[in-house]
Amino acid sequence: MKLKLLFAIISLSTLSIFSQTKFETGYFILNNGSKTDCLIKNEDWAGSPKTFEYKLSENAEVKLGSIENIKEFGSGESFKYVRATLDVDQSTDVVNNLTDVRNPIMKKETLFLKTLLEGKASLYYSERENISRYFYKVGDGEIEQLIYKRYLATATRIGKNEYYKQQLATNLNCDQLNESNFESLEYKSAKLMKIIAAYNKCENATGVVYTENLKKGKFNLTVRPGVTFSSLSLLKLGDERINFDSKTGFRVGLELEYILPFNNDKWSVFLEPTYRSYKAEKEYLYVDFGSFQRTTIININYSAIELPFGMRHYFFVSPDAAFFIDAAILVDISNLSSKAESSNENSYDLDLNADAGVALGAGFRYKNKYSLELRYHTDRQFFNYDGVDSAFKSFALIAGYNFL
Repeated sequence: MKLKLLFAIISLSTLSIFSQTKFETGYFILNNGSKTDCLIKNEDWAGSPKTFEYKLSENAEVKLGSIENIKEFGSGESFKYVRATLDVDQSTDVVNNLTDVRNPIMKKETLFLKTLLEGKASLYYSERENISRYFYKVGDGEIEQLIYKRYLATATRIGKNEYYKQQLATNLNCDQLNESNFESLEYKSAKLMKIIAAYNKCENATGVVYTENLKKGKFNLTVRPGVTFSSLSLLKLGDERINFDSKTGFRVGLELEYILPFNNDKWSVFLEPTYRSYKAEKEYLYVDFGSFQRTTIININYSAIELPFGMRHYFFVSPDAAFFIDAAILVDISNLSSKAESSNENSYDLDLNADAGVALGAGFRYKNKYSLELRYHTDRQFFNYDGVDSAFKSFALIAGYNFL
């Protein structure tokens, strides 16, 4: 099972190298201050990139811009990254790794910071190891990190260093903002953008909100009927392996998919409660009491509610069409009277208790409404008995219609 899970994770983690991302009209500014118009490959970076791809015209070769020789790049009011060398907190935010040190651990770094809002007061963002950090600048001042750190106040209580509230309260001096605005301020992009925007408005300063930063995740709710093609082999200690015939069945699922709000909607996670069934019958010749040959008919009746939970990656070929591949962990949440029964050999009367498996799929989506997928399920054990080995193999052809 661990190998199956590892394979699924590796499969998904390597998908991005094949993804197709559009080039957008943009610019970059070199260290000497010269500005060059170009086309930038918009990767919708989740963190702080070190490099980016660009080309000087539609048919020109793709080049690489790096943080060493470029101090700013962007695309209109879609996105903008600025280079900054500043002190950055190195503290972890993983609960199990928190320390009792309240103060941040600062280290000088050079980063491309994502501009969230720009005006008399500006807000920037960086992410590393799933830790979000925000930075700000007022007027012609230097960019500084807004300090927020969790630490162990006691062995059983997590404390918070919320110095960012004092930083902003001190520097955003405005008649329209009072102490209570900062005391309740959360360390989240929407909340920080709101108070920065309020300050700019109070100062009659025009602010630019980069539209890409306003993107939110979205949900799809898809009904997914399909046809399954399944087979089962069963080996009981001391007997010969029984290979049941491949059977065609049906399945129907209701998938809830969440499109992640980065990387141009190319990644999603999904959960799909699914009903599926498999029925097969096999005549089996066995030896009774060491000498007598007998025949028994073994019936397999499997019907269950399965729960695939996984991740999907899209490859867009146009705004309306995309290929995709996905991987999911598969567990049964309910076996509906599933069992194996024998006509005259009760040692083959077995309750079905399928273990977890991995599902790998590939398909096509059109207009975010219609989809078709071929999904393969890795071998699964069906019986939880000592001395009984089984392998349930299947794949499915699945159609989908999105209601949202």
